[in-house]
Amino acid sequence: MLPLTPLHYSINKLAVALVFIAYVSTSTVSAEEFTNFLGMKFVAIPSGSFKMGAASKTFDVNPNELPQHTVEVSSFQIMSTEVTLAQYKRYIIESSMINILEDEFMKANGHDDNAPVVFVSWQDTSYFLHWLNQNKPDSDQGEYMLPTEAEWEYACRAGENDLYCGKGTASVVAWYSSKNLAYQQPVAQKKANIFGLYDMSGNAREWVKDCYHTNYEAAPTNGREWTHDCHFGKRVVRGGSWDEDLEASRATDRLMASVNNRTSSIGFRVVRKAVR
Repeated sequence: MLPLTPLHYSINKLAVALVFIAYVSTSTVSAEEFTNFLGMKFVAIPSGSFKMGAASKTFDVNPNELPQHTVEVSSFQIMSTEVTLAQYKRYIIESSMINILEDEFMKANGHDDNAPVVFVSWQDTSYFLHWLNQNKPDSDQGEYMLPTEAEWEYACRAGENDLYCGKGTASVVAWYSSKNLAYQQPVAQKKANIFGLYDMSGNAREWVKDCYHTNYEAAPTNGREWTHDCHFGKRVVRGGSWDEDLEASRATDRLMASVNNRTSSIGFRVVRKAVR
């Protein structure tokens, strides 16, 4: 089991948490879509191959997006949206992780229950996923995890070659920095891509499994995570965010972040796979 951080109970925090929680009903939609006990909606992504990374070096392409390479990806399910604040609240209460509710977390997430939860580190997502896998009902035969970086970009591109995840125009699919935008927005307000996935570009950056490497030389071509040579605990975040410019929302854009890094612009999305 993953070690959990010490809990610090207080009457005030518990009172805040009880108000903070919003329960979501459980339902299974169809063989192609699945909704779990936290209300997390998953879409089936077919297996296939795609060109990962940027096609060539241009003014807005970082060398870490090169070289472009062909990747084979097995089928999986991925959330149609980023993990929302409402879903994360239920985890906080049911796992007794009340100590998460500190001022910075509350400030970063004080906007809308249907907005993506932010101010969560890569390590925080590990605790969440461990809890989710341990507490899912017996009827749920899936295993929950972060997407690999290849799975993330494959889902983002959805068989297309658009500059952004779902369209060649950022404003159609992404929330990104503007004078009128001060925080993350409710999910699924912009246009979805062909797979029916929202906010792959913009809104909140998303953690993936992979360690950060400075380029794609020797990257896996089978869609699996790239976790060797994971120096200094650096992982990859994808997709751009509400407080970055539109170039950061490109389908190929990638940044590194420490596993303990928490910011108001980073959240996550979850993958569900059949238990082997």
